[in-house]
Amino acid sequence: MRALASLFKDTFKATMGSSLCKLLADAAAKEAKNAKAILVPVGSLEDHGPLPMGLDTKIAERVACSIPGVYVAPSINYSFSPEHAKSITMPLEILVRHMSSLAEQLYQLSGKPVLFVVAHKGAVPPLQAVVMEIFRKGVKAAVIDLWKAVEEAGYKDFQDLCRAEASVALALGYSVVVRKTKAVKSPPALEGATIPWISTEYGCSPKSVSEARKEEGEKIIETMINAVRKVVEFFESADGG
Repeated sequence: MRALASLFKDTFKATMGSSLCKLLADAAAKEAKNAKAILVPVGSLEDHGPLPMGLDTKIAERVACSIPGVYVAPSINYSFSPEHAKSITMPLEILVRHMSSLAEQLYQLSGKPVLFVVAHKGAVPPLQAVVMEIFRKGVKAAVIDLWKAVEEAGYKDFQDLCRAEASVALALGYSVVVRKTKAVKSPPALEGATIPWISTEYGCSPKSVSEARKEEGEKIIETMINAVRKVVEFFESADGG
């Protein structure tokens, strides 16, 4: 049984892509206070066309596990995905209560900042509200929107982000096979507007996905890692750790 548990742990860490990964679940409770921060990877289970449904979670885990000096809490696999017809989405009020309670208790356990490392755009607005609300209670927390960091690196167009996502999938070791032959309508993007949208089809064009490259994905992951590292360093410098 011990051998099986050890194999599972080693396999899990291997999928994270880094020997740096320190899992909170493997630590004694008192050890949590030695971390620079507690990172909570946040993903989703939703339609990604030819890509894995859990890709967002895998991205968040890969990035979180590349940050030295932190503990990585168990991932949030189900979040807020009402825009995708083919998804598992949590009711907003339940997700908010869950995230609020989680952050408060992790902060109470460790006394260190709780950072949500988010690779699913739909979860960002609810989490932003959560960290603002619990800040009023004295809880140090933050949301790191990994795809926002990618957008700021020059990926502005929706189809460019599609290529970026497929490239990251390749960098994580997944195969990307384009099976459809025609593109579907992309979500509306009007300046300053939020328009509800439910997608019944994968919105990325076959062309953008077919142009994905592993090397590009590796660079994008590094951009995400740097974004998280800067936030950890900010909190560390702000209160001396």
